Amino acid sequence: MFSLTGLEPVDLSPRIKARVHRLDGTIEEGTTDPYGKPWVMQEGRFPGDNSLFTLYSAPATGDATWHQERLSTHNGSHVQGGLGHISHWAGMPDDMKGIWEMPLETFIGEAAVVNLTDLTPQPINRRMDYPGIDGWNVDLNDMSGSFAELWPREPALRGQEIRPEHLDNIAKGDIVLMTSPFTGLEQPWLSKTTCEWLVDDRQIKMLGLSATGILWQYHLKHAAPDNSPVRRTLLGGNVPIAHPLVNIDSLTSDRVFYVGLPLRTAKAEASFIRALAFQEGAKDA
Repeated sequence: MFSLTGLEPVDLSPRIKARVHRLDGTIEEGTTDPYGKPWVMQEGRFPGDNSLFTLYSAPATGDATWHQERLSTHNGSHVQGGLGHISHWAGMPDDMKGIWEMPLETFIGEAAVVNLTDLTPQPINRRMDYPGIDGWNVDLNDMSGSFAELWPREPALRGQEIRPEHLDNIAKGDIVLMTSPFTGLEQPWLSKTTCEWLVDDRQIKMLGLSATGILWQYHLKHAAPDNSPVRRTLLGGNVPIAHPLVNIDSLTSDRVFYVGLPLRTAKAEASFIRALAFQEGAKDA
């Protein structure tokens, strides 16, 4: 008989309390996801039996955050694929898949836990050595204007590039859960080269990223094909990305069993997930 005895479930999804627009016109405030976005719901009444329900959207009159009636599947912990999301970008491959086309095993299975605690920030001398701000091609010693406030003339501490040698616990076909204790411009960053290694050499199934700790969304407004190199490489290689996740740093093993299934909705470029990691070491009741 199948059993989870001896395995401890760890919730990797952030808890969000919804902001609810009630039928009587009142608004019950809630909390936000790690990126500062509220989960907005509108109360409704079903005339068939007088039961209440909630629409996962702002009311038609608008909301302080969502200014139109809509639902974003990129709110809270979610998984995103390439098709329907970035498949219209110039230079993307023709064989990109949507998350609804991927096998269930993509979102379930053994996962390597990568907590880059030892990848401490290092001094750099050129802005181009760290991709945290777009348009860096200027030497730190040749600054003027507003950049001088962001960058002192002495070498600045910035996050290191994450290289394959930092990821030696990743086996072929793994799901990968990645985090670090660093924030802001001290976060280690994923490069296109390392993402290519994850796709082509390690052939990972999915990448899960903590809300903070890893810099991966950068060069967002660069002209194609130089924009968003991490998403281009991973999603273009049919490796979905799950984020923002929490509690990766609390996992005590570098190997866990991960579950984070998308809804079975065709044409949805992303989906809400409840992400869980099962690790050995659960205490007997």
